[in-house]
Amino acid sequence: MYWEKCMKLPVEISPSLAPWRLVPVPGVENVCSCSIDDLGLESNKDEESSNALLRRAWSPGWRNAEKMLEEFVCHGLLEYSKHGMKVGGTTTSLLSPYLHFGEVSVRKVYQLVRMQQIKLENEERSEAEEGVHFFLRSIGLREYSRYLCFNFPFTHERSLLGNLKHYPWRVDEDRFKSWRQGMTGYPLVDAGMRELWATGWTHNRIRVIVSSFAVKFLLIPWTWGMKYFWDVLLDADLESDILGWQYISGSLPDGHELSRLDNPEVQGQKYDPDGEYVRTWIPELARMPTEWIHHPWDAPGCILEVAGVELGFNYPKPIVELHIARECLDDAISTMWQLDTAAKLAESDGEVVEDNLSNIKSFDIPKVVLKETSPSALPVNQKVPYASSKNHNAKLKELKGSNKHTICVDTIRSSKIEGTNSVANLPVSRKRFGSDTAFHVPCCSSSAEVHSRNQDHCGSLVGSSRYLLQEAGKNCADEVEDNSSSDSGTSISRPSKRAA
Repeated sequence: MYWEKCMKLPVEISPSLAPWRLVPVPGVENVCSCSIDDLGLESNKDEESSNALLRRAWSPGWRNAEKMLEEFVCHGLLEYSKHGMKVGGTTTSLLSPYLHFGEVSVRKVYQLVRMQQIKLENEERSEAEEGVHFFLRSIGLREYSRYLCFNFPFTHERSLLGNLKHYPWRVDEDRFKSWRQGMTGYPLVDAGMRELWATGWTHNRIRVIVSSFAVKFLLIPWTWGMKYFWDVLLDADLESDILGWQYISGSLPDGHELSRLDNPEVQGQKYDPDGEYVRTWIPELARMPTEWIHHPWDAPGCILEVAGVELGFNYPKPIVELHIARECLDDAISTMWQLDTAAKLAESDGEVVEDNLSNIKSFDIPKVVLKETSPSALPVNQKVPYASSKNHNAKLKELKGSNKHTICVDTIRSSKIEGTNSVANLPVSRKRFGSDTAFHVPCCSSSAEVHSRNQDHCGSLVGSSRYLLQEAGKNCADEVEDNSSSDSGTSISRPSKRAA
């Protein structure tokens, strides 16, 4: 919904022009320079090996960003939707680090992709348009994350919907360590975490899988996982990470349900059907047959022996079995709602709030209808909505069926009357009356005729709140009844303007 409205904006999104010169920051000449070693970014030897891999995988700078963008738009964009279902190899744009550090503008990416989309539409290549649409949606998700964090700045520390406030998280350091090191016993999850540590990047689908595993299988607080992603991701983006973790933890209205538990074995067969991704990052399973590579615990002993896999020794057994994880998740959700209900009762001091939604059909709710007027009606009495209810309509039928020659309408305060017409439906001369004023409305279609017929037959004022207009003669009464019956669309006709 958010991105659809962005796509319908009347102004086409385009990049800003580059400045013709850069203005130096005041006082920059007084700032002393320092080396990378002085900053102490590589505080231990463990990070040196990881940083060496990062240098081989990524080439920072705007020139490399421009090159990567042009190559993706010309080649990778056409097959983006198909490659999005695979987690191995170069199946995405790999532009996220450059976007995060500002080496390429998201507006420029959008403009180039839109130009390619228009070109494909002119060539009627519908199969390639799907990839363009899929990539533009990914850009929309990135912008949507900024929209959420700007309007809800607390989302970096608690859930948006508040449903996880009483969730019984497991503060288990051992499980968290096994998840970080890729030693959970689930091959696809472990491959994703090892790739993340080695390269600082992993496919978006893998990020969803490993995040969901931490929250749903291990019941680890989602803020722990978000903090770890911030530490190791090369394209670590606070807004995008918040959106992703809130999405999989059921904290967004359009995200995954909290009770949803995805089977890593099924996901492995779907996104890595050949097992090449798992073999790349888990050398212990390199010789496992494709049939068993995503669930080695089910493989026969002879298969494991030939593949050189000894579960629990060179590769761990599953940290938690699927059916146990299902039971633990259901218990956690049940406990969460019980605690949430108890907290609400404590805050309400025992007050019980009932839901009247089931009885809403039996309520006498006024409806807005349109008052019909004759072509000769004055401008002050144009079509306006007025309130009407069931009781009011019943009373009108009784008035139309009676043979009385006197019609009295008592108006009292709007907060006490049922089915009273709105003030917007009254002529200008009537709006000046106070709420305690009562008046008579003769049934006729022309205020001038009413005045000529009734000027000698009007009664005197009764009290301070009621006018009495009495019809003179049987013929006049019959004529009034004929006028009332002819006005089929109006419950009670009244003059649009008091005659002078």
